[in-house]
Amino acid sequence: MLKKSQKQSNVLLSPADIAKVEAVVDRAIKVAADLITLTEEENRRLTSGRPASIDDLLARKQILANELEAFLKKFKEQSNVFLLASPKKFTQLQLNNEKLTLALSRNSQHLTRALTANRRRVETIMRAIREKQNATARYGNNGQYSRQSSRPFSIGPRYEA
Repeated sequence: MLKKSQKQSNVLLSPADIAKVEAVVDRAIKVAADLITLTEEENRRLTSGRPASIDDLLARKQILANELEAFLKKFKEQSNVFLLASPKKFTQLQLNNEKLTLALSRNSQHLTRALTANRRRVETIMRAIREKQNATARYGNNGQYSRQSSRPFSIGPRYEA
């Protein structure tokens, strides 16, 4: 028995075709769930407050994001066909997309905090290096003998070995 799309009456699909459509929707549900899991793991690593490596997650995350993007593009182009999938599947897909949106929003916040923290660490290290270089130099930029402190100001005497 053939079903007609409710959106456009000129699309007829066999039960086998509908099963294929549902399989594509099932795959999109799975991809969204995997993206949620990866994003939550990335968020967990980023919330530690210490520099965290997330390189192992990024490649997989990019592949899944590309796959989900391709599905959404195909869905937009052929929504009349995808509407033949069961409402239960669309509800699950919608729930996963909402969860993914929240996880990605939190991920963006965590990434911003991590980048800010890393930038501050690098700036502190670079400032200490510059101060150390200036402190050990006997002659200043003007060619005159310089009597600067023998230690960087940012480190201070209590942290020296």
